[in-house]
Amino acid sequence: MLALPAGRENKINCRLTEVLFTSIFRLSELSMKRAIDLVMFDLDGTLADTGRDLANTVNYVRSRLNLVPLEDRLIYGHVGRGVEHLLRSSLPERCQDSFKEIMQLFLERYENHLLDSTVLYPYVKEILDYFHEKKRAVISNKIHRLTVLVLRGLGIEVCFDAILGGDSSARKKPDPQPLNQLLNAFGISPVMALMVGDGGTDVEAGKKAGVLTCGVTYGLGKTEEIVAAKPDFLIDDLRQLTDHFC
Repeated sequence: MLALPAGRENKINCRLTEVLFTSIFRLSELSMKRAIDLVMFDLDGTLADTGRDLANTVNYVRSRLNLVPLEDRLIYGHVGRGVEHLLRSSLPERCQDSFKEIMQLFLERYENHLLDSTVLYPYVKEILDYFHEKKRAVISNKIHRLTVLVLRGLGIEVCFDAILGGDSSARKKPDPQPLNQLLNAFGISPVMALMVGDGGTDVEAGKKAGVLTCGVTYGLGKTEEIVAAKPDFLIDDLRQLTDHFC
């Protein structure tokens, strides 16, 4: 056996100890994370900041009806439950009788301006890459066609194995039907799935479907609402998903 100088032997032993402890730490860190097979994201206020374009379209419609504009924050509070809810909540009662025509006016305007100001939130592409070996999906209450156009325009449509809009299922979030639809399609147990969103509707749908839920505080939804919904996890940016899931 080749004898090493004492100093050299000590350095090697120290390095082996360092490697051993690093490996143990990484295994311990990994064991603390929840393994998942499917991650489902909300769109508006979770993956993309769509608020300004939605608010501008609402106020465009209001201007055509000779109504004064609303503050953005008031409009943001109604985002997340679908276009119909957003528009009805932003108009006076007297406009409801002609709502079908008003809705068409909104959709035509929004489709042509849905990427004027809309951008991805920080770390979206990084987190999608982190989960590249998992099933990834979008479940939005926005009309499917518009959901796809936003994702395509932002360059991330190809990252998803499934994209569901508000008209892709018979019921929208907070009903669990769209989540259950994906769980069944992929053959994945609810305990191995995660719903990420900025609104109480996302958390409620997730809980009803029996999946893990993660609320984000940076989105269009009210922070107090997402906290009150009591998600399993609460994060301030998407990058923090890597601290909890693998």
